[in-house]
Amino acid sequence: MDYRKAAEDFMVAAKHFNKSKMAEQMGRFSQGEILVLMYLHKCTGQPTLPNEIAKYADMSTARIAAILNKLEEKGLITREISHNDRRKILVAVTDKGRTEAKKHKEKALHYVAHILEKMGEQRAESFLENFQLFFEIGSKQIEEESNK
Repeated sequence: MDYRKAAEDFMVAAKHFNKSKMAEQMGRFSQGEILVLMYLHKCTGQPTLPNEIAKYADMSTARIAAILNKLEEKGLITREISHNDRRKILVAVTDKGRTEAKKHKEKALHYVAHILEKMGEQRAESFLENFQLFFEIGSKQIEEESNK
C-alpha cells in the first residue's frame, strides 16, 4: 500500500468533510452553549466552577462567561456564590437545562445512529474500531513528538 497516497486521500476527504454540512451539524453538538450545557448535565446537577468548565471545553474563561450569560438568560443554568468560599461562583443546570441537554444528546445519538445504520452492521463496527485505533495511534504520536 502506498501510505503517502492514502494520507493524501485522507487529507482531501478531511478537507471536504470540514467544509460540509455534516461537519457543521456534528460541530453543533460539540461546541459552545450545547457543549457547556451537556457538561453541566453530565455533572449530575452538582454545582461546578466556571474554570472547571473552561478546562473541560478547552475555552478561555472569558468565552465561558459569555456562554454562561446566554445560558442563564435562557433559564438553563443558575449561578450562585459558594457558601464555602464567597469569592467563587458555582454554576448548576436547571430542570429546563436538563431537559434541553437531554434533547440535544438524543438528537446527536439519533443522527449518528442513523448514519451507522445506513453503513450496515459490519461496516459500522469496522469503522468504529478503525476510527478508535486511528485516534489512539495519532494521539500517541503527538504525545511522543511533544516529549522530544
